[in-house]
Amino acid sequence: MVAPDPLSHWIVLVDIEDFSLRAETAQATLHEELYHVVEFALARAGLDIDGCAVQDRGDGVLVLIPVGTSPTRLLRELVRGLQDALAEHRGKYNDDHRMRLRAGLHQGLVIQRGQRWTGTAVNDLARLVDAAPVKQVLARAARAHLVVVVSEEIHRSVVLGRYPGIDPAAYLPADFVTKHGEARRGWVTVPGYPAPPGLPADPGEPPRDRGRDGGPPGTGGNAGGAGGGADTGSPAPPPTLGVQDMLHSQLAFGDGALAVGGDYVEGNKNVYGSTPTPTPEDPALRRSAADGA
Repeated sequence: MVAPDPLSHWIVLVDIEDFSLRAETAQATLHEELYHVVEFALARAGLDIDGCAVQDRGDGVLVLIPVGTSPTRLLRELVRGLQDALAEHRGKYNDDHRMRLRAGLHQGLVIQRGQRWTGTAVNDLARLVDAAPVKQVLARAARAHLVVVVSEEIHRSVVLGRYPGIDPAAYLPADFVTKHGEARRGWVTVPGYPAPPGLPADPGEPPRDRGRDGGPPGTGGNAGGAGGGADTGSPAPPPTLGVQDMLHSQLAFGDGALAVGGDYVEGNKNVYGSTPTPTPEDPALRRSAADGA
């Protein structure tokens, strides 16, 4: 069957913090209340929830925004609406039913087959909302009701436009690596906070995907270092080698050797075991030994 042509949508995803850790009765209440919160927030942005495509995700809701919606109004009023609705919810329920949200906004192509939606944009937004730095920011922001993360495209085209009610200074980048080794960056804000807690103000260069510009995933950025990190399933970073270790590994395994998880790989052959003791006949090693002495 030929796939239908995709449509470009603004996409909203909200997830309830620690939903699976609640009692089943609390989950049922939170699931019902989530729709009231989302409906209120969409109305603030001038949208009727019945006019949006909504997909239930158990602990969250995915919403396709109708074409023609102003992205600046959507971001500004959606955040305000979520904040107000969650504050009202907090006033009605005890701690067992407290609702805090991770909310994400992205834009891209979506293929719809009835109630089934597919597309890279949907997957990318889910990764942003589920990223460990985003979860950790919300965990550190104890008095916050939600954390908001937007994609780089939204940050560049909407947030940096300095439109009324949208403060670029309140957003900080959060870098992470997906379970497939893909480097990603989202931009995070926490309503009620001048800046997201736990994220460094100077994150450095954005991360690069594996194979792009020859760099390994995640190099060049450290956002999330103070309160974030790679998401579940992210590969552990390679061990840091000292000068002596690097010299020994190159001499023992060749200039093309690559350290991977403590093993050395050269070509298509893995070489296991510890680094052999260097021989004193090599001039470079004699100089290295003399420096170490």
